[in-house]
Amino acid sequence: FSMWTNYFDLILEWSAWMPSKIEALRGLCVVIPCSFTLSPQYESWLTASCKGIWMKRWSQVFDSSLTGTGFNEIPGNLTGNLEHKECTTVLNDLPYLNHYFYFRLECGSSLKFSFSESVRIVTKDDPSQPTLTPATVEVMEGTSVNLICSAAAPCPTLPPTLTWTPTLTGSMQDFPEPQNQVLTSVMNFTVSHVHHGEEITCTALYKQKPGMSEKSSQKSLTVTVFYSPKNTSVSVRPSFSVVQDSSVSLTCSSSANPYVLSYNWYRVIGEQVTQIGAGKSLTLDGKASDSGEYYCEALHALGMEKATVLVVQFACKCEYVHCLLYICLLVVLYLTTGELVKIGVPMFYRS
Repeated sequence: FSMWTNYFDLILEWSAWMPSKIEALRGLCVVIPCSFTLSPQYESWLTASCKGIWMKRWSQVFDSSLTGTGFNEIPGNLTGNLEHKECTTVLNDLPYLNHYFYFRLECGSSLKFSFSESVRIVTKDDPSQPTLTPATVEVMEGTSVNLICSAAAPCPTLPPTLTWTPTLTGSMQDFPEPQNQVLTSVMNFTVSHVHHGEEITCTALYKQKPGMSEKSSQKSLTVTVFYSPKNTSVSVRPSFSVVQDSSVSLTCSSSANPYVLSYNWYRVIGEQVTQIGAGKSLTLDGKASDSGEYYCEALHALGMEKATVLVVQFACKCEYVHCLLYICLLVVLYLTTGELVKIGVPMFYRS
């Protein structure tokens, strides 16, 4: 029983902490956060003479005592203080990797121990997509929204740059999280109706060493904005000058989300406003009495908006006949004389 007790005590006392998995870009660096514990009676053995070694299976890939000599399979730097039981290490110029790495502590010839815990390091040619939170944005106009973009930042000397497109009117702030190997950018803006249907993209750009092309990855979301009627207006068909007894169609259009389903039509006579119809379109028969000022109103669960007043004028047919005769007279004079003749406007047209 005593033997097993001592064995489990050893396991608890001699242990290392490190992430279970780290992803990095090939050719760049990676930080391995690492710390360890050991039996109290050995803590006094932790001196400046200690060194940290990283093993891949049974082969040694990094020895802190060989830093800068060029003899390490993977160059790097032990940034942790072994005397404080810190074994954090930066490995540089990463080759293709998909292996488990183990930490070994050596303090002279008396203290040598390989910890059983491991970290799996996977290198890739292309960076992973950033994460975008929230994944969807469906809000009312005027709402203040925070978009959070996070990208992996395993190499502290060449961290990614996060950019937002399109450029939004608002505030943006980056928050490095070296302990989590993440760079986070927070975009805050107030949602307007112009953002409805807009795709917002966060791009993570990873710089490379000289001679290597930059790498990037991105994540996008589409904004849905619920808003009351906007840009309400009236269009006329036919759009040219209209004579009496020729009907015209007035059409009301408006932008809203959800779509506008209810329209009302009004006629303005002096200071009196009268509702004369409902629906998206209004047809006028072309009577002289139909000439006047009209506007439409778009109704919505979130609000309403009125269009600018439109003046509709139905001209008397006789004016167009007089004008046509006048033009014909000019043409005849030109054909007979060979030149344009300046003549007065006929009295019947001047009226």
